[in-house]
Amino acid sequence: MKKRLCLLLLPLALLSCTPEPEKPADLISEQKMTRIMIDVHLTEAAIGRTITHYDSSRVAYREAHKLILKRHAVSDSAFKHSYDFYLSNPAQMDKIYEVVLDSLSLREAKLTRAAVTEPPQPATPPAPAPDTSKVNTLRKFKRIPLADSLKARQQRTKNMIK
Repeated sequence: MKKRLCLLLLPLALLSCTPEPEKPADLISEQKMTRIMIDVHLTEAAIGRTITHYDSSRVAYREAHKLILKRHAVSDSAFKHSYDFYLSNPAQMDKIYEVVLDSLSLREAKLTRAAVTEPPQPATPPAPAPDTSKVNTLRKFKRIPLADSLKARQQRTKNMIK
């Protein structure tokens, strides 16, 4: 029984003693990675709130991800290598995400504080439209005397007969 247990634990012990992964040549610094991750999470939140269809949101996220990396002057492969490296080093990734969470919480607090401190401006109701049922629109126009059509007809017929 002890031999079997030792045989099962031996490979586990050997696998747990792997060396630390090497830093990639194009490793992004922790500060820059933090700024990139802040932008990534803000973009994910904005896309998630505005685009409801999964396929559309994936396409929008891919485009936004490219723009984020372009804004920070980082290649896609450098970001992937750095992200994988930081994932394999949990202590460093925890430090990065601690700063990311602090920054996002600070932004949220500023936005909620601004929303609370600024009293909502009362919406001024539009000026009421004049009540057209009470307005006598005929008074606006100048009365033009019109010839009575029957009298005019009679006059014409008299003139024709003569």
